Amino acid sequence: MADFKILARDSNLRKAILKALSDDYSRTIMNYTIEKPKSVVEIVKECDIPMTTAYRRVKELEESKILKVTGSIVTDDGKKYFLYQNRLKAIYVIFGLESLDVQIVDNDGMGTSAYW
Repeated sequence: MADFKILARDSNLRKAILKALSDDYSRTIMNYTIEKPKSVVEIVKECDIPMTTAYRRVKELEESKILKVTGSIVTDDGKKYFLYQNRLKAIYVIFGLESLDVQIVDNDGMGTSAYW
């Protein structure tokens, strides 16, 4: 069974999650990186996100501790790409009279990469 964590109202992660959920590109990136790590190039190709937007959103999500670098790959032509994975498996936002709760479930599958 999943372990829910309720985030404190003044939590930076809570604020970052609510901001990310309000942005289509951030939500897409978060969803696409839940099951296995992806490079920004893969995100751009598979999710149809402009390159600069993808890099900017991934950086924001990593800085806010929503995404984590889980590895890297080097292509045949010597380019190095970092692989990013969502730290969160599920997010529950509960809005009610005079309350807004954010609950998370950690992504226990992190570290299981198809690339290593």
